[in-house]
Amino acid sequence: TDFVLPQKKATDGSLQSENWALNMEICDIINETEEGPKDAFRAIKKRIIGNKNFHEVMLALTVLETCVKNCGHRFHALVASQDFVESVLVRIILPKNNPPTIVHDKVLTLIQLTRPDRCRNCL
Repeated sequence: TDFVLPQKKATDGSLQSENWALNMEICDIINETEEGPKDAFRAIKKRIIGNKNFHEVMLALTVLETCVKNCGHRFHALVASQDFVESVLVRIILPKNNPPTIVHDKVLTLIQLTRPDRCRNCL
């Protein structure tokens, strides 16, 4: 889909920091199509799971956070699922993975943000 290339660029480990313009472009792509939320969710999840490069994980978490805040209820519902929270977000911060504090804090922020009662801009 149109989402894959911008998502890969936005989570490229060679980036020094977040590319906010690209993150917002990703949100626009997600909001333009019926399958946008599902496609984006799968691609971001794939980028996070098993990735040992915490800089890339942090960039992916930032894309995820941007999408939660800007892509409406359909995206928010996918990220707020118990399965995603437990099998992806919580797994990142397990002690055996030894995540940096910044990643740990971002994950905890996302878990709070994705609570169903926190859905902002829901359609």
